[in-house]
Amino acid sequence: MSRSVAGESAPGYLDLFRPHGIPLLFAGAFVGRMSVGMIPVAVVLFIQQVTGSFSVAGLTMAGYAVGTVVAGPMRSWISVRVGHSAALLMLSVVSGSALVVLVLVAHSDTPWLLAALVTVAGCSGPPFGALMRVGWSRKLPQEWVSRAFGLDSVVEESTLVVGPLVATGAIVLAGPGVAVLVSGSVCILGGLLMASSAEKGRLESAADKATGSGKISAVARRIRWLLVVFAGIGFTIGATEVGVPAFATKTGHASLAGGLLATLALGSAIAALLYGRRNWSASATVRLMLLAILLGFAAALLATANGLGLAIPLLVLVGVAIGPAVMTVYLLADTLAEGAAAKTHSSILVNVACNGGAGLGAAGPAWSSPISVSARHSWCPAS
Repeated sequence: MSRSVAGESAPGYLDLFRPHGIPLLFAGAFVGRMSVGMIPVAVVLFIQQVTGSFSVAGLTMAGYAVGTVVAGPMRSWISVRVGHSAALLMLSVVSGSALVVLVLVAHSDTPWLLAALVTVAGCSGPPFGALMRVGWSRKLPQEWVSRAFGLDSVVEESTLVVGPLVATGAIVLAGPGVAVLVSGSVCILGGLLMASSAEKGRLESAADKATGSGKISAVARRIRWLLVVFAGIGFTIGATEVGVPAFATKTGHASLAGGLLATLALGSAIAALLYGRRNWSASATVRLMLLAILLGFAAALLATANGLGLAIPLLVLVGVAIGPAVMTVYLLADTLAEGAAAKTHSSILVNVACNGGAGLGAAGPAWSSPISVSARHSWCPAS
């Protein structure tokens, strides 16, 4: 596929939307990713209301989280087999409809059915972010992709902050059931918008079929080291997102937990935006390794902090490492894959690796703290 925009070294952000179809693709990804932020809040509080148990709600959301990871390769295969447009349409309708049905059957006194429906919603969650990045990569000059991915990181972060706020507003105004219905509807709407401008038809080219380079197994082997590194980064992210509220509670500042996580997110978003604006002389691989080391070092220091005076600057440092590290993984996933099929598999698989690592990282602190674990980690969503 030919790139739609002539190569320029320093595009403005509006230039990123010049290629045909990108504005609608972007709008759909934004709307769809809103649902990603809404679902954990809406579903947990709805299941708790119906069953009277946060334990049941937590186990139900665990099914959702596991589904997003385990079914990741399936979503990737579908996206390549039938094309981005059909895959987005199919997955969004299945995932959103499962949430709608969840509300309709909630009072049937069958907890297993509730858990099954939430798991289906997780397994079929559309890869909004991954396919947005592939769309940008396919239509922009290579030197513009870094800036586009930087913008995408900021937008993704914002939707995962705004999403829970929208869910909370719906709960306050109309109750958790309506919030779940809104979450499912937003998921379907995002899928419909993206599907209207996403690539259509099977993505494997004749060369891909002949060489097998477009198969998901071949792509996984090619980027296996990247998957391992990103799983490690995800582990650190998951542990930090659970450990920070636990730290705030332990030090008598439980009310500041949200603000501390917002500090982390703000540092990550700003760093990713600035990082994407610069042309770096060092290779992406070298940059990723340095950023991973910085993240590990900062997270280790954060774990030893015993007061807010030290914790806050360390949180900023962790965020500064997270944003560029995640973005560099996305760039490497794109550059290490050739062709639409391989890029699709690569983009989705790195998200799966990050979510898997984040889930493991969150599990450790969760066992020893009263803080409930979110089923979604903002820096590496399944989308």
